[in-house]
Amino acid sequence: MAPVGPSYLPGHAHADTLSFELSVYGQRVMVNSGTSCYGSGLERQRQRGTAAHNTLAIDGQDSSEVWGGFRVARRAQVQTLGIKETAGGVHVLASHDGYHRLSGRNLHRRNWLISDESLVIEDEVTGKFDRAEIRFHLHPAITVLDTSTDKVSLRLSEGRVVEVLVEDGRLSVERTTWHPYFGVSMPNTCLVVAVTASKVRTSIKWGEGG
Repeated sequence: MAPVGPSYLPGHAHADTLSFELSVYGQRVMVNSGTSCYGSGLERQRQRGTAAHNTLAIDGQDSSEVWGGFRVARRAQVQTLGIKETAGGVHVLASHDGYHRLSGRNLHRRNWLISDESLVIEDEVTGKFDRAEIRFHLHPAITVLDTSTDKVSLRLSEGRVVEVLVEDGRLSVERTTWHPYFGVSMPNTCLVVAVTASKVRTSIKWGEGG
C-alpha cells in the first residue's frame, strides 16, 4: 500500500502495489519473488514486474512502468480506503490507479480480511480488459497437494494443511523461482488465478473454523 519511492530516486522499486506476504504457524507460505540480480537484463526486469509479486496484473502490464534496470516511468498511486478492526477480524481496503493508463482505464481495488484462522482477499477490477491474472507465489518449502480449477491444498513443512479456495476465477499452477538473497535463485510454485469476472474472492484457510 506504500507509494513507489522514494519519489526522487525509485530505481530499486518493484511494480508490487497491493501485494502481500503470508506466514502461518511461523512458516512462510506466500512470498514475493525477491531480487537476485542487478543490471538491465530480462531477469532483472522480470523480478521487478508485477507478475513476480502476489497481486493482480492486467493484460500482461505492470502496475508501475519499471524499465532500464533502475528506472520507473508512470507509477501507481495508492488510495487507502479503510483500515478497521471488527469482531470478525481486521479489514484493510485500498485501490490503485496504475492501470488507468490502459485502454480500459482500469482501477484495481483489494480488500483483505484477516482473522486468526483465515485470510480472505477480494479483488475488484473496473473497466474492460482482455486478460487479468492474480498470482500467489509459494515459499519453496510449501508442497502443492490436490488441485482443481477453484481449490488447492498446500502442505506446510510440519504437515499442516492450508486450503485456498477461489470464487469467480480459474486456478492453475506454474513453476517459477524465488530469490531470497542476491545471487540466489530457488525453484518454487506459483498459484495463478485467471480473472473471469469483475470481482474475485480468494479464501486462504488454516484453522479448524476458518
